[in-house]
Amino acid sequence: MLRHLNASRNFKLMLVPALFAAGSLAQAQDAEAQFRKSCMSCHTIGAGKKVGPDLKDLGKRRPHEWSTKFITGPSAMIDGGDPTATTLLRENNGVKMPELGVTAAEAQDLLKLIDDYSAQGKTLGTAAISRPATPEDIRRGRLYFTGDLRFKSGAPPCMSCHRAQGVGGWGGGWLGPDLTGATAKYGTGLSGVIENPSFPTMQGVFSKTPASAEEAFQVAAYLKSVGSQPPAKRDVAFPVLGVIGLIGGMVLGGHLGRKRLKGVRKNLKPKARSLKPEA
Repeated sequence: MLRHLNASRNFKLMLVPALFAAGSLAQAQDAEAQFRKSCMSCHTIGAGKKVGPDLKDLGKRRPHEWSTKFITGPSAMIDGGDPTATTLLRENNGVKMPELGVTAAEAQDLLKLIDDYSAQGKTLGTAAISRPATPEDIRRGRLYFTGDLRFKSGAPPCMSCHRAQGVGGWGGGWLGPDLTGATAKYGTGLSGVIENPSFPTMQGVFSKTPASAEEAFQVAAYLKSVGSQPPAKRDVAFPVLGVIGLIGGMVLGGHLGRKRLKGVRKNLKPKARSLKPEA
């Protein structure tokens, strides 16, 4: 009996560390997934600067308490005049960190992930391709943007939702913003934003069909090539032609409809006369 009790006690003592390790692993996996979803478009851990700074050794540069507040509410800290937040804004081309909807607990998990990767010398994310763009890169980037060249993942062309100078008569889609000046906003990190978008609408589309680093680099190269041009003006011809076509279709439909019932009305007229009561 005593042997069984000792075995049970030993099993429980072994089970606790195992459960703790499994919970820690799941927590780390959740934090990594959160980083890929919310942070990787602008940051890396140990791979270099993108739109925002490399986060390696972040815990050594700033207290976790400050970082947690900034991750959960960057706009409030910038608008409130926090000196570190305003310095970061200035150093990173005036690009504000978006409101990610991350809770304090999730922010702390992200900071632990950054600390662990930094201590272990591991990297997460890829820095933007730094080689100079060639005319061929720009040409291919334009084709990816318009859809004349498909992304390997099967992702839709940028023109489905965005527009830019010089992409054709209609100028592109209007669901997203004009990207003619995107390089001025995101700088060399634009390819990272394209490769790992943190915007909810784009995440819904590209989470399963992401652009490769090379494809993102080429689209960014094309957008940089048109960045000095004025934003494309909205073409009013399309809506005007649409209204004209709608009105024309209604008129034609009404005309054909009257002709379609002409034979029926012709047969009904004699019957109507015969049924008319005598005065």
